[in-house]
Amino acid sequence: MATTAVATVSALAVLAVPGHAAGTPKAEAQPISWGACEDVPQQATGLECGTLTVPLDHDKPGGDTVGLPLIRAKATGDKAGSLLMHLGGTGAHRAAFAQSHSAYAALRTRYDLIAYDQRGSGGDTQVKCGSDRDIDRRYSLTAGLKRAAEHARFFQEVARYTSACAKNSGRVLPHLGTAENARDLEQLRKALGEEKLNYYGVSFGSAVGGVYATLFPQRVGRMVMDAALDPRQTPTDVARNTTAEMQRTYEKFLAGCVKDGCDLGKTAKAADKTVQGLVRKLKHSPLKVGNRTLTPALAVNALVLSSASQLWGEVEAALALALKGDGAAMLQLADAITGRDTAGVYGPGGAAGAMAGDGTYCRDRVRETRRGVVRADAELTRISPLFGPLAVFSGVSNSVIAACALWPVPDNPEGRTVNHTGATPIVVLNSTGDRAAPPPGAAALAKQLKTAVRVTYQGSLHGAYPGGGPCVVNAVEGYLLGGTLPADGGTCPSVE
Repeated sequence: MATTAVATVSALAVLAVPGHAAGTPKAEAQPISWGACEDVPQQATGLECGTLTVPLDHDKPGGDTVGLPLIRAKATGDKAGSLLMHLGGTGAHRAAFAQSHSAYAALRTRYDLIAYDQRGSGGDTQVKCGSDRDIDRRYSLTAGLKRAAEHARFFQEVARYTSACAKNSGRVLPHLGTAENARDLEQLRKALGEEKLNYYGVSFGSAVGGVYATLFPQRVGRMVMDAALDPRQTPTDVARNTTAEMQRTYEKFLAGCVKDGCDLGKTAKAADKTVQGLVRKLKHSPLKVGNRTLTPALAVNALVLSSASQLWGEVEAALALALKGDGAAMLQLADAITGRDTAGVYGPGGAAGAMAGDGTYCRDRVRETRRGVVRADAELTRISPLFGPLAVFSGVSNSVIAACALWPVPDNPEGRTVNHTGATPIVVLNSTGDRAAPPPGAAALAKQLKTAVRVTYQGSLHGAYPGGGPCVVNAVEGYLLGGTLPADGGTCPSVE
């Protein structure tokens, strides 16, 4: 299968990608025509939608173009300009913005708030790596790379997936990545007629903002990076952090479960033994749920929701039912976190977004060899016997190690290079307990930005603004609305 993947890739000439040369011709910005939103949720009432036309290949501004869908909430007061909102992840943002824009009402008093669907996430750039049934296979697969025979079967599945990506999306894959996203932002700035880019970016949005500041330092306006990440991290670095944090929050869940008198065990150790026993049993005797099957991988993906304390009751109840032979509730939780609906279709917030993520992260990151994937699996399994075996491919949180190892497009160092040489300060915000964006990432990004002002929220929110209370709100809005920088190194108490 791996040989097939190589052959498929070799046949696609577009997959040989040159780097961006100095003096590359610049594309002229195309005007944006705004109108009613017809393909986003009802919450878009009063919002406007449009399309930004950009070159497919920024090195060839006169070549093929693609359209990036936009959504806008117009300023309610005296307009100071536009604020680009990157709400995190590598996928589509318009639907999320339509649902959440009211939370940013204060920013809207001075800015037109604008969000967009990124390259790879929809429309004519949608990354497609197979059918919904193929994505079911991915989320049901556990690595378990202890024996050579398992290696062959596992990499055959990964090659099947990456070959499908090359076959279905070969035109698009070479033109994905953080650097391409940053160049799209520059096209958007010009199309809006803004002198500088004002920007609020969460999680992956902080990496996009950092690369933008590197490529276009003189165009940096007021920028805030929330849930900040280090774009230099390898897929293994990211998985190491997220796996450790998932294990920590899982142990916290077990302690809370025991304290509340749940049926999993009288101690946290006993409760963990019960859960691990269920997962092992599912490997040999998966539970049938209608025409589907609850596999160990799907059960563990469901347990990722134990990181949210407000869902502990649901997770406890689902585990109790699964232990009695009823896997329906666990499967429902797994579907919720993978974005699979009752018809078996994956939405933009789930696997469809994950495919866009593969295309972007694998373009940006330094990759492992196959042997490196096996080593990573062993290391991650030591960190968490529960979550580790999924972290190389089948998990729901940054599980791109194996896909990137066999990815059919060369990596692009621009997408992981942040070296801001401009003078404009940039606020970098993070939460101390953020599973998806641990604090070391914010520290690293701040150092690379050079002019960064750091603020730390002492809670677990992934994206501390606006839910992190008055201290966080004042830090962010004080800068974006009034130009007042928060104190560098300041901390904000948790309100959770």
